[in-house]
Amino acid sequence: MRVYFFNRINLSSRYAFGSYSTLLNLKTVRNISLIYFFMNLSIRIIGRVTSLPFNSLDNIDEIDRANLLSTIITPLFYISSLLLIKYFEHNRLIGFLDRALIILFALFVITNGMKVTFFVMHNPRNSLVMYLAALMLVGVFFTFEYYETLFVIFITGSVFTLLASYYHLSLGEQLLNDIVSFVLLILFFCISRFIFSYRADNYLKLKAIEEKNLQIETASQLKNEILGIVAHDLRNPLAAIKTIAMMMEEDITMNADSLDSLQMIKTSCDKATSIINDLIEAAQNDKDNEFDIEEVELNQYLLKIVDEWVKNKKGQTNILFYGTDQPIYTHINVEKMQRVLDNLISNAIKFSGENDHIEIILRNVDGVIFIDVKDFGMGIPEKLLPYIFDRFSRASRRGIRGEESVGLGLSIVRQIVRKHGGEIEVHSTEAQGTTFTINMTPTPAPVKLKKNASLIQ
Repeated sequence: MRVYFFNRINLSSRYAFGSYSTLLNLKTVRNISLIYFFMNLSIRIIGRVTSLPFNSLDNIDEIDRANLLSTIITPLFYISSLLLIKYFEHNRLIGFLDRALIILFALFVITNGMKVTFFVMHNPRNSLVMYLAALMLVGVFFTFEYYETLFVIFITGSVFTLLASYYHLSLGEQLLNDIVSFVLLILFFCISRFIFSYRADNYLKLKAIEEKNLQIETASQLKNEILGIVAHDLRNPLAAIKTIAMMMEEDITMNADSLDSLQMIKTSCDKATSIINDLIEAAQNDKDNEFDIEEVELNQYLLKIVDEWVKNKKGQTNILFYGTDQPIYTHINVEKMQRVLDNLISNAIKFSGENDHIEIILRNVDGVIFIDVKDFGMGIPEKLLPYIFDRFSRASRRGIRGEESVGLGLSIVRQIVRKHGGEIEVHSTEAQGTTFTINMTPTPAPVKLKKNASLIQ
């Protein structure tokens, strides 16, 4: 940490930190003045309603007048600080009144501590506890610029000397009092500059972090835009290649080897198109903060997705759907949430054997919706579990039948689920299966499971 004892922070950051510290100081004035008011008011009330021997104190009249004056003045500081805080937060401009109020209140606190010292002891250096406490309070809670600290020290030292001379001390005692006050003011200077340095250092570090985060966010947005543009432009030539391959398949003169090559071209085009779609989806999810949602009944929604897999997908894997007796309504983006379920079901099939089955379970537990996609296939190694939701995850693996993956699917799934205000978790044991669990918007509907089985034809 750099300590600014005899200098100021860099010019480029000076005004911004000045605005930050001014608002902080105004709030400190507001809080301390309120506490100070109730403290003085409590002392007056206690002195009036109790039988404590206050009258036996030396200079009780001066103490009473000082207490009354503080009780009257502190609400003025409180009201002024409230008005200036409101104005400052609206305009973000450092004004003369802001600085003046802060310094006046600091001097007010110090002189009050000084007055108690003088009232209790005719020779102040014999008891400087309240004077010291006031200096420490101001030094710790206020953030002063270098010249402001010197101004407070000059005024405080001058007032102390004037008050000490009021008691007609000898020249030697006057000098000793001034020396003690000077030592305390040096201590105040050191504490004040250290507090200033500490807060300035934290502020500059925070601004540096914010700037770095902004740069990272800007770079991420640029990357997503470029990624989206490149991926979008790649789809057209791939579509053209696939179309030509389909047209060439219709040529009756094609031999078996040529037809196999064309089929390989079509499969490669489909695979590349799928990867491009994933890239575009990932870029769009990073860029878009919101998407349209509508209310759906989840039992019917999930059952419809299962039926689509039954009608349109190939394989012999059973899908068992467990819904609830009572309807469950929530708000989702129908298209994006279907992408989530399609991806999870596709993964479950990819890592399940021919005789395995998949369970989709809708639950309502303690007012929270859960959707489980559970398979009983090969499972995920424990060492890969922390990485499966990473983009281009190193946890990406080939399926049981050799299906390839680029590691984007589950990253997109988590993006979409989180944009719905939900979360997704995974639990897996090797050779026993994997369960992905989505939790979503709470609903008060009671839960009771029912079973509905479908077979992918």
